Amino acid sequence: MAPQNKKAVLVLDIGTSFVKIGLFDLSANPIKNCQIKFEHWMTIKTDGTYTFSALESSKIIERGLDELLLKAAEYQIVAFSTDTMASTIVGLDKNYAPLTDVFTYADTRPYKQLAKLKEGVNQKLFYDDTGCPMHTSYIPSRIIWFKEKYPDLDKKIHIWTDFSNYLLRKWMQKKDIDISYSVASWTGLLDRKKLTWYAPGLNFIGLKEDNLPNLSPYTKNIKGLNREYSKRWPSLSNVPFFLPVGDGASSNIGVGCNSENKIALSIGTTGALRVLTNKTKINIPQGLWNYRLGENHSLLGGAFSEGGNVGLWLKKLMNIQLDSDENLNEEISTNESSLELENILLRSKPDAHGLTVLPFLAGERAVGWAENATGTLTGLRLSTTKPEIYQAFLESIAYRFGLVSKRLMTLLQEECSVIASGGAVQSSKYWLQMLSDVLGMRVGVSNVQEDTGRGTAILALNAMGISSSFNDFEFEVTKFYEPNEKNMIIYQNAMNRQEELYSKIFS
Repeated sequence: MAPQNKKAVLVLDIGTSFVKIGLFDLSANPIKNCQIKFEHWMTIKTDGTYTFSALESSKIIERGLDELLLKAAEYQIVAFSTDTMASTIVGLDKNYAPLTDVFTYADTRPYKQLAKLKEGVNQKLFYDDTGCPMHTSYIPSRIIWFKEKYPDLDKKIHIWTDFSNYLLRKWMQKKDIDISYSVASWTGLLDRKKLTWYAPGLNFIGLKEDNLPNLSPYTKNIKGLNREYSKRWPSLSNVPFFLPVGDGASSNIGVGCNSENKIALSIGTTGALRVLTNKTKINIPQGLWNYRLGENHSLLGGAFSEGGNVGLWLKKLMNIQLDSDENLNEEISTNESSLELENILLRSKPDAHGLTVLPFLAGERAVGWAENATGTLTGLRLSTTKPEIYQAFLESIAYRFGLVSKRLMTLLQEECSVIASGGAVQSSKYWLQMLSDVLGMRVGVSNVQEDTGRGTAILALNAMGISSSFNDFEFEVTKFYEPNEKNMIIYQNAMNRQEELYSKIFS
């Protein structure tokens, strides 16, 4: 038996921009020199395509596991735990080989089929039963689109599943592998109250329950790699592989936001504001979603297609120098251009530029869920400067968080604090103070390393009985930002102006 300090959980974190594979100790801390990260390449086109190859991505992940296991030879891996980006779907044949690309939440091509869905079902009931607003991010409209566009290929599909489930089917001796309530929640086809596939939705889009994986809690695990992978990864051949979970839930748990008085704010490539609750019967405020984590917890909040991606786009557009290793999920680089911009912003006055922005450069999710939404900038003058445009976009993203916060607070306790994570926001004092002012709440900055992976490790340790509670771990917060009442009023007026612009364009 390996000593306790040589036992570890292996975590696979499948994100939109990056994939991370790493070891975490039994206190859910990342083990130094046992962390690997690589880009997750997507096919992105102007027609709304946002996909990736299941086979190619699986091969890249497998090579990453090869590399990590060489580094981790001295550790006994006690569990394999996975988190994944929300709402991916791939069609598999009878041998569980992919017949389609993996469609992601950001693929907007089914917008016409979404209109058919809205016309053909009781939208209010559908939303209440599944916890998911009507949008192309979710599976129902995508299935209708696929059946219409590829009818011959559709007949060959044996099962629809998500990418992480496909990986387990590829690696394990057992091929009929369940999907967790957590991952199923993100499809828009789970009955959040009954924890079954949503029959009215399946009937409308022409699927049967056996076209989808069986459902189970994330605490379920599978053992037994098939012959090929048992030979390739002998140290994993009898390790329990836990059912994957949604990365949003993992992120909350990883930064210690595991109760109703702690709200998680994350800004990486995209953004989200979420709260974990042990309430499973929730009246969802309009524009938010409610996903199940397991049988006893659910996640309430809103996610955005805008975040650090908008800031990076602006910097490139404005020829602001970027370090070669700067990316959306790491701390903002410390080159002179970035520091100068940050200092200019720190000296700026809130909303003094006269600009109004709808930051939907990658489409809109919360809170309006307008299909095919695009970005808008109004109020430009000859006197408008680059920093003012950058400032206006950052403010506009903060206002989207403000709209979600208002809705969340109708259900939560009055005394709430916010914990911020994500490289796009953690290193910007300006943005953190602005978010505190917009939300009207105290904002703390998480000092947790690899928060999503850490949350996934905690879930595995909890499922194994090594920990009894999500609170059995330490969660460090380094700095707090308090709201400025004067700025709160200015930002509230600007947020109202943004809502007026939104209503003129999308209502």
